[in-house]
Amino acid sequence: MTANGSKGPTTARLFNCLIVTASLLLGACGEIPEHLAPTGFAVTAPEGPVAFETYIASTREQLGRALSVVYERADQSPFGENYPLARTLEMRSPFEIRESALCPQDSPRTGYLLLHGLTDSPYLLSAVARSLAGRSPCSVVRSVLLPGHGTVPGDSLNVHRNEWRSITQYGVDSFRDRVDQLYLVGYSAGATLAVEYADQNRADSLLAGLILLSPALALPDASVALSPYVRWFMRWLGTEQERDAAKYETLAINAGAEFYLMVRDMDWPAISPLELPVFMVVSGADTTVDVAAAEQFFCEKLPEGKRKLIWYSSVNSGHLPAMGCSGTTVASSVDERFRLVSSSHVGLTMPADDPHYGFDAGYRQCLHYADLPEQMSQCLSNDANTVYGERSLMSDGLFEGRMLRRATFNPAFGDMMQRVDCFFSEGCEQ
Repeated sequence: MTANGSKGPTTARLFNCLIVTASLLLGACGEIPEHLAPTGFAVTAPEGPVAFETYIASTREQLGRALSVVYERADQSPFGENYPLARTLEMRSPFEIRESALCPQDSPRTGYLLLHGLTDSPYLLSAVARSLAGRSPCSVVRSVLLPGHGTVPGDSLNVHRNEWRSITQYGVDSFRDRVDQLYLVGYSAGATLAVEYADQNRADSLLAGLILLSPALALPDASVALSPYVRWFMRWLGTEQERDAAKYETLAINAGAEFYLMVRDMDWPAISPLELPVFMVVSGADTTVDVAAAEQFFCEKLPEGKRKLIWYSSVNSGHLPAMGCSGTTVASSVDERFRLVSSSHVGLTMPADDPHYGFDAGYRQCLHYADLPEQMSQCLSNDANTVYGERSLMSDGLFEGRMLRRATFNPAFGDMMQRVDCFFSEGCEQ
């Protein structure tokens, strides 16, 4: 159900969470936590033409008000002492990296619009943004915040998929008369939005290509199809503590349902092949999205000679490409230096030295142990007996006898971005 990897839905978990939700609604557990209620400051897409700097400023103001209302009264640093609300606000806000002063005045500008995933924020693509900005002094990079995100999970209870489409359209339009060509960079659900836009706007001469990271083109769990109905009597897929300063850890069933419906609406098997160059990266061990569908899309809907797929394999190979079409490169994600046994859905966009999600950073993704307090504690604190990878590699909650943290970083990030640069550069051999 999720596009950012919070937790893959299962029928058992849905019914367990139904019990939790019912108890909350009946008051059996006391008052509903503030972060599970709408703040009244939910972020929406701008109405009409709004300068991008105005959009950033107004969105930051709205985020600040929401975070202060919910978190500031109780704790100045709800995500830990290293994450005061000012830093949290910075991480979750939309941003822009403008062209360098070294860009000649009459040189063509290249734009990149970054679209993050479900429950995420622009921070998940911040390292990608810096890398793309470094490609050329004439690069302009902008990241938008999807409506319903950035504040608290309660603000995603009423979000609609058309709002995500509206912010995508706004982001594209903000580049008109600003750059000469534009690339859409989509991570997970953001990749869904990018593909949908490219399909429905084939005559848009501004659009030059797509970069799709952990693309959500189909979802692997059939129970997600129930979410549009389940949301009418169940609000949450679990109710997490919210430890991550960069994104939500609690998923509203409504948000998951709207994402499922957006994927279904797109119906990529029925579209005509795209003509744009497309660079795609997937983890073969991904548990959040259907990687076989991603490969099929790559092979059947993208033009030969204008497509590139980097497929990261795991310690036991994981799911390998079955179609083996041109443009596919299999690369191992195993790295003993970082106790990494596989890449994951949520780790591709972050380098190993990221201060929040990196190898030595304070945040550890152990949500798959949410219902097992002892294992959760070990996952968070026991470095010596913990590896990093994707949840699909676990057996009875362990990987070869050790705890598993979901990999939130990619040691091959630099190589991946170099391959992106090479793919879109003329005369570069990969």
